[in-house]
Amino acid sequence: MNKNVTTTEDFSTGNRSDGHTVIVDLNKCIAAGPCAIAAPGVFEIRPEDGKAIISNPDGETLDKVLEAARCCPILAIYIKNQSSQQIFP
Repeated sequence: MNKNVTTTEDFSTGNRSDGHTVIVDLNKCIAAGPCAIAAPGVFEIRPEDGKAIISNPDGETLDKVLEAARCCPILAIYIKNQSSQQIFP
């Protein structure tokens, strides 16, 4: 597992080398999967429940991560900037 990723029962959190943080709220995630299609280098589908977790926060460009977050039908993916301010959604 990537040392910049923490996954708990409730959240999967990845810290990017550019200072941004990507968070998946696993309580909100409905296992639709478009994030893993839009940014497969960052998100993977957990086999046991189909929910998206972060595998490598630096696996795609920030633009691709934002695109993946926008694809989420219930906005379960949050992105924070270097100052910990939420920039999406």
